[in-house]
Order: sequence, then structure tokens, then C-alpha cells
Amino acid sequence: MKAFAALYRELDATTSSLAKQAALQRYLHGAAPEDAAWAVYFLAGGKPRQLVPTKLLRLLAQEAAGLPEWLFDESYEAVGDLAETISLLLPPPTEAHDLGLAVWIEQRLLPLRKTPADELADTLRAQWRQLATDERLVYFKLMTGSFRVGVSRLQVTQALAAVGAIDAKRVAQRLMGYTHITGQPTARDYATLIAPESDGEQNQQTSGQPYPFFLAHPFNEPVERFDALLGAPVNWLVEWKWDGIRAQLVKRAGQVWLWSRGEELVTDRFPELATMGEALPDGTVLDGEIVVWRDDKVQPFAELQRRIGRKTLGPKLLREIPVVLLAYDLLEWQGKDLRALPQEQRRMAMDALLTEVQHPQLIASPTLTGDDWTDLSR
Repeated sequence: MKAFAALYRELDATTSSLAKQAALQRYLHGAAPEDAAWAVYFLAGGKPRQLVPTKLLRLLAQEAAGLPEWLFDESYEAVGDLAETISLLLPPPTEAHDLGLAVWIEQRLLPLRKTPADELADTLRAQWRQLATDERLVYFKLMTGSFRVGVSRLQVTQALAAVGAIDAKRVAQRLMGYTHITGQPTARDYATLIAPESDGEQNQQTSGQPYPFFLAHPFNEPVERFDALLGAPVNWLVEWKWDGIRAQLVKRAGQVWLWSRGEELVTDRFPELATMGEALPDGTVLDGEIVVWRDDKVQPFAELQRRIGRKTLGPKLLREIPVVLLAYDLLEWQGKDLRALPQEQRRMAMDALLTEVQHPQLIASPTLTGDDWTDLSR
């Protein structure tokens, strides 16, 4: 628990991505596997339901600190966070401990949910008396379901990849569902996250590995020179540069993976696209853009950001901010890598696939036509 509290303090104290990455790797290298399993669970976004009513915590903290209600409320307003307020107001610890994070979670925190009401207050007092202020902060945040710190799932993935000396994309695949497990994360689960790749995993045709992203770049020339430099527009496939999230949708071996251009697995962030992917045949990889789609047109990126920033995706949000994949390339078909084929052939194959599938969340990125480059630029 001490080491995890120290990690939380480090992560919370810096905005440097390099410093956060170094702190994560130090912790994972030094933590017991059972503690690392829980740390990854929480840092990657998992959290248990609220274990103790906040009203009871406030009351017990007031009593322990010897404060009237108004002064506790003033302190809370000044600090702005209940867990931090309580951790600062409680008297210093009267006992010491050397228990790891897993023990605190499995033998202290989680059992609180089933602790009889007449025993709960004494149990809480006995527990927090063993914890220093920074440990109490983490303890109360986990207890109230308010634990969050400035580290992304991608940063956790990268740290695990560095510790295990394996590809970050492989770790991202293994992390799928890790924060939604019905049981408790174990040392074995953690070992699986950082284990060397198996022969089966290394076979791309049975795994969810995407292809390298081929990104767009500005062509900084006056449009008047396009004809001389590029030739006639009829020889080109011209599309809009959509303002969304570049992504590859991979369907292999009965599973669906959705990858962002930053090689972050975002399947669980867009469940409707994962469902759409299930309608595709195995051995399919589509390249496209995730966009908010309403009234038959792309909506501003700001709407998509509302979904990106949410920890949970309720039915209301999914209805209010519907997304589609605007597909513009077919990279793999029937398990065959198509990237060496001419763009025109890949586009024809993609259009045929989309016509066959006919799914509302999968739309072909429309192509643009014009008499000349000046006409297209208008």
C-alpha cells in the first residue's frame, strides 16, 4: 500500500509524460505481482462500486478530528475533494503496517461491503489508524469509487510493454476486458499481461494486430501548381480530410479490435462499432475515420471529444453522440494483405464489401470529383 500511495503521489505531482512513464515502470518493476495486478486494474480505469456511504465517512471523520459540522464543511469546500479532506483531518496513525496493496484491497476494503452496520464504524477506525496521510488519500478514494489520477490507459499499456519487453499492441489486446473482470485481478493475470508472446499470438492472421498507419500530410503548394505537379484530378482518388479519430477495424478469428492511430485499443470506447465489426467476415481490416454522424453528415470534432472524455458510456450518451466508421481503404480481405494492390482495386473491393454488409455504422468515405484542382479546392 505504501508503494502504491507513493506512485499515486508521483503521478499526481507531474504533468510530464516521461516522468509518469518512469514512475509507472519503477513501480511495476518493484511491486509484488499480486499488488501490480490491482495497480494496473485501477490505473487502467477499473474501480469497485462505492464500498461505504460517504455520509458515514463524513460523520466518523468529524468525530475523529473533533470538528463541528460547519468547520468540516468549510474544510471540504476549501480542499474540494472528500477523500483528501478526510485524510488531512484525521489524527496521525497510531499503528504501523507493511501490508501490500492486494491485501488491503482483498482483506480490508472489499469486505467492507458486507460488514454489519453495527461493526462498520469500528472497522473503519481500526483500518485508518494504520495508514499515513498519503495512504489514507488512496484508501478513501478507492473506498468511495473516486480514484482517478492523470495517467492514461495508453501510458499504462506502454509501461507494461516496457516491463515485459513486448509489443505495446500485444499488451493492449491482453488488457481488453481486464478492468471489467467479474473476479479479482490476480498475480497470474498480471503475469499474463507481461508474458513473452506465444507462437499463436505472433501469427497476425489469428491476432488483432493492425497494420502501420499511413498518415496524411499537408501538400504545401499553391493550387495553381497542382496540375503541373500532380497531373489531372481524374488520376487521383480525392477525399476530404475528416476531423475525427483515425482508426483501423480488425476482424480476425471471430474477434473485433478497433485501433487508433496512436496504437491504442479503443474497442470498448465505441461499442456500436465493435458490434458492426462482428458483421464483417474474418480476415478483414478496414482503414477509416471515427466520426460523429447525424443528419447524414459529419458533426464537429467537439462532439466526439465529449465521448472520448467519458469514463463510462451510458445509453443516453450513445444515443446523443452516434458514431460511424467512414471507411476509405481495405487493407486486408479474406486474410490476404491487399496493401500491394493499386488503390483503385482496393477501393472497388471495399465498396463491394460495404454494399454487401449494409451496416448503418459503416459508411464509405465519399470521393470528390471536379473539372480541375481549382474546382475541387472550392
